Amino acid sequence: IWLYDITERKRAEEKLSDAYGVISGSIDYASRIQRSVLPDGTLFTSLFSDHFIMWEPRDVVGGDIYWARMWGDGVLIILGDCTGHGVPGAFMTLIATGALDNALSDIAGGQVGRLMQRLHQLVQVTLGQHGEGAEADDGMELGICFLGPDMDTLTFAGARFELYLVEDGNLSVIKGTRSGIGYYGIPHNQEYEENEVVNLKGKTFYMTTDGLVDQVGGERNRMFGKKRFRELLLDINDQPMDIQKERISQALTEYQGDQTRRDDVAVLGFKV
Repeated sequence: IWLYDITERKRAEEKLSDAYGVISGSIDYASRIQRSVLPDGTLFTSLFSDHFIMWEPRDVVGGDIYWARMWGDGVLIILGDCTGHGVPGAFMTLIATGALDNALSDIAGGQVGRLMQRLHQLVQVTLGQHGEGAEADDGMELGICFLGPDMDTLTFAGARFELYLVEDGNLSVIKGTRSGIGYYGIPHNQEYEENEVVNLKGKTFYMTTDGLVDQVGGERNRMFGKKRFRELLLDINDQPMDIQKERISQALTEYQGDQTRRDDVAVLGFKV
């Protein structure tokens, strides 16, 4: 009986190991597919005097995503946070990128609010959440920055998303519309407010998904929070962007301590 138990346990362990190998291989391959959807750094480098992209999925794949696309006579910079993380979040990012491609062909360049509205409509219809009897309630939060042809005007629209602006040691927050993208119950023709910033020289812009500010840690096991993030941006703003990225990552790791990572983390910063 003792030998039989050991043999059975070994068989069970082998089956578990095989299953783990198959699943990990699939997820690693999925990660390569997801990364191929993300833009490489060439466009960012050609556009900005300095920038950083911090993209850290909680698992191997995730629901945070960023884009850079030429659109009309300007360029789009987008950061998005889809519902879920891991494999479900990654599936949502593929739905979102497909919807974005379609929305860009539907809306004339520069109409940021209408682009966000069209993206919302396409995601809502794709997920079957535009009518009665929807079985799910998935979607995304999103920030869109459109830089005009002279690279001296920026139009921002946010779906439950904020744009942080630092200039001369002062930080301001440009808030987005308080509705997300694609969720059930949001009107199909939901409008998203546009905000314009001019004279971009000397200004630094940041967007972040909520993974950073919602991370629990510290002595009291509380969230990192927006206040701490704003203070961090002011503290590091005079540093080169690659150093800023390191400082943000370090601050998050130290604050997190022994706590587990709760969500995907993505932060984008740039200077024109």
